[in-house]
Amino acid sequence: MSGLKRWFPAFVIMGIIFALSSVRGEVINTTPAGNAPTQMIGHFLLFFTLCLSYYYATGDILVSVLLTILYGIFDELHQLNTPLRSASLFDIKTDTLGALTAGVFLLLRRKFMLRKKNGNRADIA
Repeated sequence: MSGLKRWFPAFVIMGIIFALSSVRGEVINTTPAGNAPTQMIGHFLLFFTLCLSYYYATGDILVSVLLTILYGIFDELHQLNTPLRSASLFDIKTDTLGALTAGVFLLLRRKFMLRKKNGNRADIA
């Protein structure tokens, strides 16, 4: 059961993304989320966070990045079935950038933690 608990944050974030993707286009366009910079920042932050939550569940950086990118593609395909919404290659690129940034963050964090654990020895690459 504890393994399933580790997936809970990812399921919550996936649910939020799915819910936001289900909002009709005319509703989105009447809110502050309807402008391009807000949408781009939102995509980046949501998928950055999703990647971190996948890592929390799997413990594997590469798997987390790949799952995040796949969910970004799924998100855009889902929008094809939402009234007045469409799929966007730019959104997929932004989602991927969020996933890759989270992956780099996790790699740097791992490297820092290894150095700290080993007493900051200079021979650790």
